[in-house]
Amino acid sequence: TVFSSARLHSDLAPVATETALGSSRLKCSEGCSLRPFCFGFSWLRGLCRFFNVSAFYNEAAWNSTEPCHVYTMKFTKLNFVTCNQSTVAQGGVCERAFDGNKNQNWWGGLGCILTQVGVPGWWEAELATAARISHVTIVNRLDCCSSRHNKMSLRVDDVECCRMNLAVTFSTANFSCNAFGSRFGMYNLQSHELSLCEVEIFGQ
Repeated sequence: TVFSSARLHSDLAPVATETALGSSRLKCSEGCSLRPFCFGFSWLRGLCRFFNVSAFYNEAAWNSTEPCHVYTMKFTKLNFVTCNQSTVAQGGVCERAFDGNKNQNWWGGLGCILTQVGVPGWWEAELATAARISHVTIVNRLDCCSSRHNKMSLRVDDVECCRMNLAVTFSTANFSCNAFGSRFGMYNLQSHELSLCEVEIFGQ
């Protein structure tokens, strides 16, 4: 697994999920690669502090620390090639979720998917090849109905990798989804339609 430096000599670091002794950056890299949750690590005074993807992107919660180096796994954006969804409403076809249009206003941007009202919505897309998936970035619709996506099941090859259960709505958020496969899906757990504006998936 390849790691790249995210911050050098940083006086802030992501909240650690687990720690372990590590005499070098290489040892920390090996330790992170063996931990399913691990997205990266900070290294200071022979201690590897491992963190997940949510901790890394939640910079407001980073802890103060002595100057340390922060490293993350090197993931690239993966490409969807085909897709499907439960139903289509008002022209909100599945391809809109990966068309590069991140406009979060349904009426102004015409870049969001939309499924039929009254039916629990789902959306699936296929990658060109199977890959190790690290995390997913979801761009929510903001002009209406954002809270309808607070509770969703994210799945890879029909196996749940993340269960969203949010108390507040989100605009754009990253969700850890450590899994291997070629088909990614989102399933609404609130019996609502889906009206998401962009989905990006990252892995190796």
